[in-house]
Amino acid sequence: MRWVTRHEPHVDRCASIWLIKTAIDPDAVFDFISRDSPIPDGAIPFTLPGAEIQPTKTATTFDALTQKYGIKDPIIARIADILRDFEIQAEEDLDRLTIKESAGVYYILRGLARTSRADAEIVFKAMIVMDALYAELKARAEHSD
Repeated sequence: MRWVTRHEPHVDRCASIWLIKTAIDPDAVFDFISRDSPIPDGAIPFTLPGAEIQPTKTATTFDALTQKYGIKDPIIARIADILRDFEIQAEEDLDRLTIKESAGVYYILRGLARTSRADAEIVFKAMIVMDALYAELKARAEHSD
């Protein structure tokens, strides 16, 4: 499927793109448009005005996707907690974070925009970061059992 979101993906959208490719639609293709651009025909919009999938005052886009597509993976749920801690609960204020991993995820995903020339490059790098985060959280969960 073709998915569409805003230019310059940051923390929640980078993680959401990873979630879509990893758990929802492995063949997904992403387009990036301005907030005011029309949604292309046949595309699934997210985090755009009028889109069904977008953040709210209590949930991230990542949360909306996990709920809409019934994703029950406990490691993905942990990633959702990390994202929500930064995006919603701390209102993007690093001094108010309650989950220690949240700051690292924020710094790395935000830094991708500063070191990338295009949206596709940000997403390419974010896929690697999110795969690594998932792998580490999974290993930690397996060793704590």
